[in-house]
Amino acid sequence: MNIKELLSKTDSFFNKVGLDSPRLDAEVLLADLLDMERINLYVNFDYPLTTQELEEYRERVRQRAKRIPVAYLTGKKEFMSMEFFVDPGVLIPRPETEFLVEKIIDFCKDNGLKNANIIDIGTGSGAVAISLAKHVEDARTVGVDISPKAVEVARKNLEKHSLKERVSIVNGNLLEQFIKRDINNVDIIVSNPPYIKDKDMDSLSPEVKKEPTSALAAGEDGLDYYKKIIPQAEKVLKKGGHIFFEIGDGQAEDVLSLFGERWAAEKMDRDYSGRERIISAKFEGQKV
Repeated sequence: MNIKELLSKTDSFFNKVGLDSPRLDAEVLLADLLDMERINLYVNFDYPLTTQELEEYRERVRQRAKRIPVAYLTGKKEFMSMEFFVDPGVLIPRPETEFLVEKIIDFCKDNGLKNANIIDIGTGSGAVAISLAKHVEDARTVGVDISPKAVEVARKNLEKHSLKERVSIVNGNLLEQFIKRDINNVDIIVSNPPYIKDKDMDSLSPEVKKEPTSALAAGEDGLDYYKKIIPQAEKVLKKGGHIFFEIGDGQAEDVLSLFGERWAAEKMDRDYSGRERIISAKFEGQKV
């Protein structure tokens, strides 16, 4: 069987099982297996697959039909034009989170902020921490995650992108270890924390349900982690430092209400789809 025939059969099968992007999924899985760009599948339509290639591809197709995310099957995901290793132990980096990174990059450029000290809470694959180190001049970033598995994956990505001199990945619970070490010179705290309400977990897509629940669920109101992070951030940020959160659509008013008198310039930004996406605020320091 050649590439053209195999893609056609897989597209039809994925349609029958109800996948949202059957042709794309078929192409991505095959291109990855054959170690070629997707465009080259069309250039090589007549390429006959070996028996081993067919067996490996069919296994991937079976797994995808079970709603295993494509990124877990290929073991990688692109983010900010960089490739990151992923596995079922970490949340898959999403395009909407690129908007969060872009906002921070623009903020640093607009304010001439160099040598910034940045902490990424819940770093997962390390995509945000590593991307910021790459795009913000001389930034020093720390990615922290409570999951040892996530730390393992993030360190693998750090090795891949050769940014060890300016990025550290540590195992820890939110900002606790920074507070214990009396660190209070941080310029930026960034987090894409869990923000799904408990009642909404059952309505998530089958693919999202394959991702770590701990990276998604955030209590009855979806605000558990914002409530924890904001007061901790007050002990770690320098005066004039900023915090940037990714939020779920419709959460802006609730998250903004969590900032007290020590904060100013609270702001909500919508993403390119018009959805509430980013909350940012400036830490004013201790009020006298």
